[in-house]
Amino acid sequence: MFRAIRMPRSVLDRFAPLTLTAWLALACSSPAATQQDSAEATPAAVADFVPIRYGAPDHLDHLEPFFAGASYDESIPTPDEILGQRHGSRLSHHAEIVACFERWAAVSPRIDLKTFGTTFEGRALVRAVITSPANLARLDEIKADLGRLADPRGLSEGEASGILGRTPPVAWMAYSIHGDELSGSDAAVALGYHLLASTDAAVEQLLDEIVVVIDPCQNPDGRERIIAMTEQGTGYVPNLDYASMARGRWPWGRGNHYLFDMNRDWMSGVTPEGRARWAEARSFHPQLFIDAHEMGDLDTYLFYPQSQPHNPWLPETLDAWHNKFAADQASAFDRQGWPYYTREWADGWAPFYSDAWASLNGAVGILYEQAGTAGVPLVGPAGRIRTYREAVHRQATSSLANLRTLQTSRDAILADYLDHKRGNVAADTPGNDRMLVVVPGRNATRERALLQMLLGQGIEVSRTTSEAEVSGVVTPLGGEAASRTVPAGSYVVAARQPQGPMVKNYLGFDVRMGADFLREEREQLEHEGGTKIYDVTAWSMTLLSDLDAIWCDATELDGEAVTSVASATGGVVDAGGMAPTFAWVVNGDDDASVAFAVRAMEQGLAVHLADKPFTTGGRGYARGSLLVRRAENDEDVAERVARAAQAAGVTAYPTTSGRSPDDGPDLGGGHFTLLARPRVAILSNAPIAPDTYGHLWFHLDHELGVSVSQLDAQQLGGYDLRRYNVIIIPPAWGGLSGIVSDNAQTLKTWVRGGGTLIAAGSATSALLGESVGLSSVVRRRDVLDDLDGYVFAATRERDARNVAIDFDELWGDTRDAPADDEAEAADEDDANDETDETDETDETDETDETDDDASDSEEDDDDPSADPDKKRQDAWMRRFSPRGVIARGLVDDKAWITVGCRDELPVSVSGSSVYLSREPVSTAVRLAPADELRLSGLLWPEARTRLADSAWLTVESSGAGQVILFAAMPAYRGQFASGARLFANAVVYGPGAGARQPLGW
Repeated sequence: MFRAIRMPRSVLDRFAPLTLTAWLALACSSPAATQQDSAEATPAAVADFVPIRYGAPDHLDHLEPFFAGASYDESIPTPDEILGQRHGSRLSHHAEIVACFERWAAVSPRIDLKTFGTTFEGRALVRAVITSPANLARLDEIKADLGRLADPRGLSEGEASGILGRTPPVAWMAYSIHGDELSGSDAAVALGYHLLASTDAAVEQLLDEIVVVIDPCQNPDGRERIIAMTEQGTGYVPNLDYASMARGRWPWGRGNHYLFDMNRDWMSGVTPEGRARWAEARSFHPQLFIDAHEMGDLDTYLFYPQSQPHNPWLPETLDAWHNKFAADQASAFDRQGWPYYTREWADGWAPFYSDAWASLNGAVGILYEQAGTAGVPLVGPAGRIRTYREAVHRQATSSLANLRTLQTSRDAILADYLDHKRGNVAADTPGNDRMLVVVPGRNATRERALLQMLLGQGIEVSRTTSEAEVSGVVTPLGGEAASRTVPAGSYVVAARQPQGPMVKNYLGFDVRMGADFLREEREQLEHEGGTKIYDVTAWSMTLLSDLDAIWCDATELDGEAVTSVASATGGVVDAGGMAPTFAWVVNGDDDASVAFAVRAMEQGLAVHLADKPFTTGGRGYARGSLLVRRAENDEDVAERVARAAQAAGVTAYPTTSGRSPDDGPDLGGGHFTLLARPRVAILSNAPIAPDTYGHLWFHLDHELGVSVSQLDAQQLGGYDLRRYNVIIIPPAWGGLSGIVSDNAQTLKTWVRGGGTLIAAGSATSALLGESVGLSSVVRRRDVLDDLDGYVFAATRERDARNVAIDFDELWGDTRDAPADDEAEAADEDDANDETDETDETDETDETDETDDDASDSEEDDDDPSADPDKKRQDAWMRRFSPRGVIARGLVDDKAWITVGCRDELPVSVSGSSVYLSREPVSTAVRLAPADELRLSGLLWPEARTRLADSAWLTVESSGAGQVILFAAMPAYRGQFASGARLFANAVVYGPGAGARQPLGW
C-alpha cells in the first residue's frame, strides 16, 4: 500500500490548509519555482530539480500526539529523531523499525531485545520485552513460574498461590502479520517508545505489574514488498483515491516471500516465521495476545468480541474477557470520538489464526482491524481526509487500553489462566477420555511433518514400546470398531494434556458448529444468500495428511516420550558384495519419492515409474515406485542415484535381477514408464490469486525442488510455449476466462504437441465450454438437462471398482461357479485390503452394491419444495455451497496420477462450481455418493446433492498431451498433503506418464 511523498518545506508552505480543492490546485503547480536559497550554488543543470520525498504534508496530517499529556525521558531518542521526520507521517521500513528498538535497547534499562528468527529473504524477526528493570532482572524466573501454571500437573495449592501472588502477567503484542496492513508496525514503535521513555507514574506502575512483549513486524518480507511498490508508484502530487494502483499491485504485501497468509499458518507452521514465533511466544506463556490488523480503506475499526460461530475448544471464559477488554477499548475510542464496531464478521471458529492459537494456549487472544490508508492520506466515504498517522494513533491507543485492562485484571486473568490449564489435564473435562494413535508406515514424510507440527507447539507425543489393543476406535473415513491392535512404534497423542484444546482441534476428525449458529446461518442463507462463515469450516490435520490414524479410548500404554524428530536421511543401500546391480529402486509410497524423481532427472538419469506393485531383491514395492536401470545410464549412475536419494531424503535399494520372483511385472517390461524431465511454467500476475499461486509455487520450489518459470498471465500470448512441457494455471479471482479463451487455440496446439496443462480450483472453469475446447469436463449448472447421463457414468465407474460376476448368467449353469467357502474367502480378502478401515470398507461395499444410490446425486423430481425451473433450482442450491469442507474422494487406482494414494482419499471442497465428467475423460478422483460424502465441516444437504458423484480430479488426453483439472486447490496452505501428492504426480510424472514427448535423435 501507498507511501506518501515527503515534499520540501518550501513547497509545503505554499499549500493553504483551508480546503481540499485549494490544496490540490496548489499541489499541482511545479515545485521547481519554490527551491530554497541553498539551490543557488547548485549547477544550473540540476538547480530546478526537487527529489521525491515521502510523507504527508503538515496541513493534511494528523498532528495530535499519540499519548496526550505524557512526559518523556529526554535521554531516550524519539522515533522522530531516529526516523528523521515526524513518526507516522510516512511508512517506516522494517530496518527502521528494528533500528528504533536497537537504539532504545542501548540506552534504556526497561528493554530486552532479541532476534528470534529469520524470514525467507533473510530479514530478522525481533521481539522486545519491555517491563520494569526489576522484572527484567528476574525475567527467567517469571517465565518459569508461568510455565508451572501452564502445566499444573503436580502443582500444589501453596505453590500455585505463591506464583499467582508474585508473578506479573505477560502481554504479547503482535503487529502487521499481513505485510500490507501497515499501521500496526508503526503503532508498535509508538507504543514501545511510550513504555520505554515515559516518566509518568502510571506507566511506571504498569511496567511494575505486567510484562509487555512487542513483536513489531510479523511479516518483514511482505511489508518491504508493498513499500517498494508504493514508493515506485509515488509522484510529486499525492493521490487521495483509495483505489489507485499506486497503493500496491499484484501480489501486494499480504503474504510472506512465498505469499503465504501467515495468519492462517499458526496451526500447521509451514513458514519459518510461524515456527520461530511458536517457540518464542510459547516461552513466555502469555495471558494476553494482541494481533493488530488492517481492513478495507473505507471501513472504521473492528475489535472483539467475536461473532458466531465459536470454536468449542476455546476457553469458556474467553467471551467474557473479550467483553471486558472491549469495554475499556471502546471507552478509549469514545473519548476521541472515533467510530468502531464489534461482533459483525470476525468469528471465533477456525483455530489457525494468531489470536485463536493464543487462546488455545490459554491466553485472551484479541484481533484488531483498523481501516487502512495505504500510508498516505485518502478521502473516506464521508468526504473527510484520513491519514496514515491517524491509523497509527488508533492502533497505539487500542494497545495501551488493552495493557491497562490486563493490569487492572491481573489477579482474575492469572487465576482463569490456571483454571483453564487445570481443566486441560483433568480427567472429567469433556474429550479428555480419548486419544489419537498414529500407526507409522503409510507415509514417512507426512508422519514426520505431523510430529514436527505437534512438538513445535508443545503438544506431548509418546511412542509405544510394545503391541497393544485399544477400544472405542473411530477412523478418519468414518469407520468404527470395538477394538484394534496397534503395533509397537505407534505414536500416541492424548487429549488429556496441557495442550489438550490444540489436540482436539487440530487432530479431531470432525469439529462441529453449534445448533444456534447453524440456525442463524441457515436463515441468512435462505433470506439473503450470504454466509456468516469467514474461512474454511474443516481443517483436520490427520484427515488432510491421510495418515493411518485413529481416535480411541484413552488408556495407559507402554511407551516413551517423543522429544524430537530426526531429519530425513537418504542414500543408497550398500550392495554388500552382491552381483552387479541391475537397477536401483525407490519405493513410491512416500511423498519424498517424487522429489527423488526430480533430482534424478535433473542429473540426466533415465527414471521409470511403475504402474503396478512389484517385488525385487527380496522387497515389495508399491505402485508408483521408481526404477533406475544401470544399462540405460552412464557409468557414474550409482553416484548420481546416491546424490539424488540423499537430496530427497529417500533410500534407493539396489537389485541384481530384472526378473520378478512372483507374478508381478519384470523390471524391463511395459509396466515401467520412462519419465520425461518436467519443464514447468506457472501463470502469475493478476487475475491469479496470490495466495493459492504461492501455495503451488512453494510446493514446487521448496518441497519438490522443481525449477519453475513464472509467466505473466496477461502476456500469455507473447510466450513461446514450446519451451515448456507443463503449464500450471492456479486459481484466479476473476477475469481468467478471457485470457484463456484469447489463447485457447495456442494452448490446444501446445497440449496436442505433448504438453501437460494443469488447472486448479476456480481456474478449472476457464478451460471448459465448447468455445474454449480444452476439456470435455462440464460444470453442473451448464448441463442440468443431461444430469442423468453423468449420474449413469459415475455409477458405472463406481461399479467397475468392485466387479462382481454372475456365473449363472455367464455360463448358463452353475458348473464352474466358485464354492461357497471360496466366495466367502474372496469377500474376506476384499474386506481386509485395508485392515485399519474395515468398517469403512464394509459401508462402501454396501453402497456400491446398491445401484439406485446414485440417484442421490439428482434432485427428486417429485419433491414439492424443488423449483420446477432447473436453472432457478440450481441457483438456489448454490447458495448453500461449502466453505472449505473435507469430503470423501474415490480414487481410480489404475490411473498413473494417483500413485501414492489409497482407494479412498480425504479431499478439500469449496465453492459453488461442481464439475461432471464421463468418457473420454478419465476421472482419477471422484467424490463419493451423497450419503458418504461429508467427512468434516459444514455441508448442507443441497451441497451434498450437487457435489455427489462429481469429478474432483480428471485427466483427459488430447493428441500427445493432456489436460489435468483439480476441482479444488490440491496443495492448499501447505496443509493438504494428500492433495499435494496428486499435484506433484501431475507435474513431475505427467510429461512422461500421461503425455508423450518426442524422442531425440
